[in-house]
This record gives sequence, C-alpha cells and structure tokens, in this order.
Amino acid sequence: MTSDERRAIDSVLDRLDTYGLGRRQFVKLLAGSAAALTAAGALTAVGRRDAARGDAVAYTDGQFALLNWSATGDYQVQWAKAFQDAASQLGYKSVVLDGKSDAAVQSNQFNQLLTQKTTAIFVGLNDPGALPTLAHDANDGGVLFQAAWNSPAWYTPWHSDADGDKYNTFLMPDEYIAVGKAVDVLARKIGEEGTIVRVGGYYPSIDGCEVQRRLAVHDTLKKYPKIRFAGELHAKYDADLSQRAAATLLARYPDTVGIVAVNDDAATGVVAGIEAAGKVPGKDVFVVGANGSTAGIDRIVAGKQLVTTGNVPAYPSFFTLAQFHDRLRGWKPEPAERFYGWHAEIITAENVQAFKSRYVDGPIAQSFDVKLLSRTEHPADFDLQFDGYPVEDLESIWPGVPKPKGFQYPESYLQARRNGDFDRVRALYNAHYRTPVLGPSPYQKV
Repeated sequence: MTSDERRAIDSVLDRLDTYGLGRRQFVKLLAGSAAALTAAGALTAVGRRDAARGDAVAYTDGQFALLNWSATGDYQVQWAKAFQDAASQLGYKSVVLDGKSDAAVQSNQFNQLLTQKTTAIFVGLNDPGALPTLAHDANDGGVLFQAAWNSPAWYTPWHSDADGDKYNTFLMPDEYIAVGKAVDVLARKIGEEGTIVRVGGYYPSIDGCEVQRRLAVHDTLKKYPKIRFAGELHAKYDADLSQRAAATLLARYPDTVGIVAVNDDAATGVVAGIEAAGKVPGKDVFVVGANGSTAGIDRIVAGKQLVTTGNVPAYPSFFTLAQFHDRLRGWKPEPAERFYGWHAEIITAENVQAFKSRYVDGPIAQSFDVKLLSRTEHPADFDLQFDGYPVEDLESIWPGVPKPKGFQYPESYLQARRNGDFDRVRALYNAHYRTPVLGPSPYQKV
C-alpha cells in the first residue's frame, strides 16, 4: 500500500469513527480481502458523494443493486429473484450480489457499488452493526438506500437524516406478533402440554429480527404452564447448522414434541434432524417455521411442517423497487413512513393451498404488481397488497433491549408523533390494502 493510499484510508476512517463503526471494526471488515484496495479507493471518492448531498440522486440511470446475505437458502433466492423481476418490470437495470454470509465481503461490495454507476442499493446485512455507516456513505454518494430485517438495536432511518435524505425506509414485518401466533398453533396442536425447544438465528444479537422471534417464543409459552421450554441452540439461519442443532436438542431432550425454527431455511435443517433421529416430523415432533418460503410451504402441504409466518420473501423487494421508482419521480416518504411493517398471514394446512397457488406455483414476477405499489404510478389507487402499517412503537422492535448510552429519539420521529402523522398514515395504509394476501394476484389486472 502506498503512503497516499494509507493517508486516504486514514482520512476516511477518521470520519467513520463518528458514525457508529469504529476504526478497528472497519479494518477487520477489510482485512484479508482482495477488494480492500478497491474499497479504499472507493472511499476516497468523496468529491462526487459530497456533491450529491441534498435532493439530487447522483445517477438516475444507474443500476439498482441488492446486497443479499448470501446466494443460498430458499428465502434469499426468492427475494433476489423478486428484486430482479420488479426492476425489470419498471425498466431498470439490476444486479444481485452474493454476500456469502460474510460481513467483509458485503462491505467491499457496497464500497465498489459506490464507485460505479449505481442509483439505489437495497441491503440485508450480514453485520447489522454496519448499517449506520452504509446509510451515511449512501447519503454521501447520492445513492438511494433501503434496508430490511437487520439493524443495530435502536438505529432507525430517522437517525440518518443529519447526513442526507437518501435512506428511504427500513422494512420489517410483525415478527413478534406473527411468531407468537405460530407458537399458539403449536401449543394447541400438542394439547397445551409437553416439551418444546427452539433453533434460533444469531444470538446474542443486536438484530431486531432474532430478538423479536426469540422473545415471541418465550413470552407466548408463558400462557401455557404445562408446556416445558427445555432449551435452544442458535444456528445462524443455516440449514446444515440447524440440522445439527436439532439433533443435539433431541438427544438432550428426547421427549420433545415441538421445535420452533427461526425461519423456514432453519426448519429445513430441523426436519432433517428429526428424521435422522428416527422420528417423524408432523407426527412425533411438530415444526414451526417463519417467512413463508417455498420449502416451508411445500412441507406444510406434505404434513412435515405445522405452520409458518407468511410474510412472503418477494414482498420486500417489490415494495422497495416501487419506492426507489417513486423517489426518482419526485416522491418522498414522509417521516411517519420511514419504518414500514406488514402483518404476516399464519399459514397452516387449512389455508396453505391459497398461499401456494399464488406465491409458490405462480411466477415470482407475478406474485405482486409493482406498478400498483407505486405512489406515482397510482397516486389515488395504489395498492399495498399486504396489510402494512407505519412502525411507531420502537419498543416493539427491540423489546427488552436497553437503549444505547446517550440515545435520543430523532426529532423528525418525535415531530411526526406530535402531529398525529402516524395515525393518519396508518389510516391511509388501511384504505390502500386492496388485494388480500391470500387472494389472486392483481398483477396487470389494472
């Protein structure tokens, strides 16, 4: 590394130290990566980024990029395909990058995108702690930015406003409520008694998704005094690790009658672990999943999985592409719209066929209508196509997680609460949920 490159990196790191990602953490992300120097060069390009602050987008005709957790797993495959399909329907170029479940890889990919002709980036982070820095750098680069699921505790889009207006919206469905309802289905199935275990994601975690799903299980089971929660292991949302975790839990607690998996990819491993233990999933041990991924839906049809939370992997991509499209046409989400949630359908054998026909058997490109989601294509009759709501209660996102030292609620969030904007947006969304989730797709019907 030349002295000029070293000085450039030092200068950037000095800036990053004030935005939630310290020098040591950043160096660790870049260490050992072949793209490190490329990323360092990208970060020195502050001229074009600083010039992009404000309302302008640096490249209105550039690519739309999805930074995926990885290219493996049913969920990731579905939301990547949906991102590409929705972009194509709106006439945009798109690229999906494989994060390989590695925070360093993702950081390098993001930095390289900032040196290219990139209009917008949608990210599902492998390291939630990197989100404040990515939001800051997207603002500097004039690149529209959106994130889903993974966020450090108590960090919201409103916290990025001091750096610019490019961080649109954070997306997360009603994880706590939906997983609680799924656990209720399990409790009823086992007659409200017996031993239950859990295979989780990352823990301890600063990611609200794992926090909500984990606490939902623990809190819901408090209603059932005859159900014993024996223990849990965490397997990083990975099917192979989840199989090992399930096998270990079944060996420790052979009387287990129910396993709650953090999502349907983990449930894939859980079912394999049950079968490897010589037991029958759906008969000896009942399995709970989440997300409504294809494999989970197929297992419900086959009787191997009891229930999943149908928040539909394709939906965040369709919603995000509609918002990026609208931003380029002059629309902005108002403050009360910056944290978006939607209510998952609880999918069991009773309603799985309706879900399967639309989201599994049909083409992903036709599962939603991206133009109907658009506020500029259909300003008067836009259709959310899901029961969406503005997230106002931040305690519900990080239940039981203490606020960081010195935490302050952002002024734009507080102002929206004082003005009653959340109530008004909630009513607006209720009025524009027009196509039922389990009904036929509205694709190209309007």
